[in-house]
Amino acid sequence: MLKNNKMHLIEFSNIAEQVLLFIADTIESFDSDGLIDVDFNNDMINISTDKGIFIINKHSASMQIWLASPISGPYHFSYANGKWYSHAGSELFEILTNELQIIFKP
Repeated sequence: MLKNNKMHLIEFSNIAEQVLLFIADTIESFDSDGLIDVDFNNDMINISTDKGIFIINKHSASMQIWLASPISGPYHFSYANGKWYSHAGSELFEILTNELQIIFKP
């Protein structure tokens, strides 16, 4: 999968797209009351909640997933050891779980 600890762009795109789809599907499955609006288009998810709008997108140039949170601000996540970590060591699904109160189990 990884060659010399570097991910190829095609591999990154595939993994990132799967993660974005998983996030959108998980939120829609959890939100049976329709209180959260999820718009997934062109490698970007807009999540409208009563807390504000979350934006998650795939950034191919840096091979990262970016999150803009109305609660905790911006993050850039890189893929390592099967998870997405920010430079500060925060994990993508942990942040989403805490802020959206939805359990993400990849």
